[in-house]
Formats: sequence, structure tokens, C-alpha cells
Amino acid sequence: MTTRPPTEVPRCDVVAVHAAIGPAGLLLNERRTLYQLAVELLEPDRPALDLDVVDSPVARGHIGDVLAGRAPLRHCELVGISAMTSDGTTTPELQVAARPMAGAMLAGPLDTVALELGRQGVAPGSVQLLTEADGERFLSAVGMLADGTALARSVNPELIDDLLAHVALVGMVNPLPEGKLVSASCRAYPGLILLEARSSIGVAEALVHEGAHQKLFDLAITHDLLSVDSDRCPPFHPSWAPEGHVWSMEQTLAACHAYACLARFAQDAGVGSSAATEAPVVGEHSLLPVAAERCVIIGQWLLGHSDHLGPDARVLLGHLLGRSPRTAWRPTPTNPAAVAGDYAVIDPVLTFRRCGSTDRVLVGCATRPPQLYWLGEDAAALLELLGHQPFETVLNAFAQRWSIPRSDAGGRLAVLLSELSESGLVTALP
Repeated sequence: MTTRPPTEVPRCDVVAVHAAIGPAGLLLNERRTLYQLAVELLEPDRPALDLDVVDSPVARGHIGDVLAGRAPLRHCELVGISAMTSDGTTTPELQVAARPMAGAMLAGPLDTVALELGRQGVAPGSVQLLTEADGERFLSAVGMLADGTALARSVNPELIDDLLAHVALVGMVNPLPEGKLVSASCRAYPGLILLEARSSIGVAEALVHEGAHQKLFDLAITHDLLSVDSDRCPPFHPSWAPEGHVWSMEQTLAACHAYACLARFAQDAGVGSSAATEAPVVGEHSLLPVAAERCVIIGQWLLGHSDHLGPDARVLLGHLLGRSPRTAWRPTPTNPAAVAGDYAVIDPVLTFRRCGSTDRVLVGCATRPPQLYWLGEDAAALLELLGHQPFETVLNAFAQRWSIPRSDAGGRLAVLLSELSESGLVTALP
């Protein structure tokens, strides 16, 4: 019997794994619907946000702050991508922050990256965005971005297309000494990549690395990646990082996913393979040679803490590592028929949005800040009916919907109601 070496990542089809959870087109539609509904719940009479705004990292960052209760909605923060780009300085596939005022508009993420570098012992002072005002330096960086994108596509076109679908804007930054930055993504400004342009292979690697983070950002706000108690999971310390440098569960999952994408890219490019005669030469700070090993190390830790992962993250992790995490145990009602009628919808004035998927519905509650929930079609239909129908009518409707006896329907409804109670959408009657 043979066993896989501990540093080998299964050669999985990353794009197929992503599609199994949510195809890129559907995922983008769901994410856009979420931001549009959030603003609609805050200002019902406001026209729907157009894609230029709803895809903008600046606008998404602000809406995220509003949903977290950290800020009121301010129209001046709903900055579209076009306010930062220029037709003359872009690439065929990526929008590039080019206008001189883009540096001020992206001051938040630039400062965030500078602070993180300082925390890691690098003292850059500040991270500066290159724009049209920088003339040839900026044009050269944009040209290197185009070359790196072409190189990435030549290695694995399906992977790069899948990841870049989630990149709304690229900011080219003035290179720091010794290549300490390379690239960065800010969770608070989803859709934005900041990167240096030192070489084509460096840009290609950065697009895969940061594109993987952008993919996971979209998955995180549209699917169940974390459990309700994920914040209570002990942090992970990567052995290659300084003492005291730890990651939360979400950061650890993001790192594992990014390293899996990088490992696949490295395999396809022939990096680290003695049999590859035309493999690109990577820089000393490249993560490609160590991606497979780190993916396995992080993945093994995640497998041991999988109770803190949501069902979609367990599916993702199982495919990426070739090992399925244990299924989280969920209690079922002991007497479902008796408890099924003991719940009521907390707020009967709910807004429902179906985004093209056959079994997923976005539900919005117009609280301050708004609350948004992703539900299965059955759970959403149950909420809609409970808002204005007695339970006996609901029970009959679902027995017909599922083509099963009333007694069996009561048990299935009890399970749905238990899950809705955990989310806070229904409450037990006194």
C-alpha cells in the first residue's frame, strides 16, 4: 500500500471545486444582490446601485461598515470604480486605479497594508499608489500587469479566469525596498488587489494569490464557511511566521485556500519540478515553491478544528485536501410534531430575493443596521407562509409541496424551524 507524502496536495480541479459550491457567474450575482438589498433596506426610495458602484471596493467597504454597525450610510462613500480608472491606462481584463485622486480614495486600504507591514517588522513609512501622474513608472507597471496576466493564463487559463472574475480593481503600488510587499488584499475592501510589478511571474503569482482571497471573500458573504462559534476557535500559529503571529479561523481558511490555488499553479507551471525545462524562475520571496507544503500543514490543522467550519467550507476543504472533515453533529428535535407549531416569525416584514439559484434565497430584515440571511428555498418559503398563515395551513402546504404525509411534513418542518431559530429569524412562542 502506498501513502501520499505529507507535503503533496492532491491534483484537484480547483475551478470545479469552486463551481460545486457556487459557479462564478452565480456567485457574483448573489454578492451584488446582497449589497443592493442592503442599501435598499436602508433607503427604500433610493434607485438600485449600478454595477460600477456595487462592485467598487470602496463602496463595498463602506456598506460592510454599515452592516456591521460601524457607520451610517453616507452617499459620498458610494464611490464607483470608474471614478478611479481611466480608459487610456487599463488592461483588457483588469480595471486599474489610474486617476491621480485614486490614491486618496484608496487611502484606507493603503494605510491598512502599511500598518500590517509595520506589525510584521517592516517599516515602509507609507504605501504609495502609482497613478497617471507618475508617468512612465505607472505605464511600465501597467504593462507588467498585462504581461503577468498573460503568463498566468498561459499556465492555467481556467484557474486565472475563475479567480479574476472576483477582482474588481487593481492598484499598482510603488515598489518597497527588498520586495517586502509583493501583493496584498484587504478584507475590509473586497475586490481590490494591491501589487508591485517587479516581474511577469511575480505578477502572475500575485494574481493567483490575491485572486484566491477575492474568491473566498465572495464565498464568505454568500455561503456558509464558518460556524456560529468560529470566533471561539483557538488561533493558528504558522510555524514559518514570527512568534506571536497568529491567524483567526477565517484567516486560516483563507490561507489554506490561497496556498491550494498557488500549489496548483506551481504544479502547472513546473515550479520546483526537475522535469520541467521551461519553468519560470521565481524570486526569493515567492510562495510557489512552498505552497503545497504549507497548504497541507494548514489543512491538517483545519481538519482538526472542522467543527468551527460551516458546511460549505468543509466541502471546499475536503476537495482541496482529498480528505473530508468530520461532519459537525447537529441535534434534531426529539418530538418534532409537538414543537413544530411553537414558533413565530420575529419580523413578518421581510424582503426576499431570489438570485437565479434554484435553492438559495437572500432574506433581508429592515433593522438598523439591516440583517441579511442566506436560506434554502424550503426555509424561505416557510418564513413567507408563517408571516401570514396559521401553522395548520403551512403544514398542509408543505405536505403537498413535498408529497409526503402530514406527520412526516411536521417532522421536517420542525428541523427547518430549529435552524431558523438558531439564525434568529423565528422565536419560540411563550
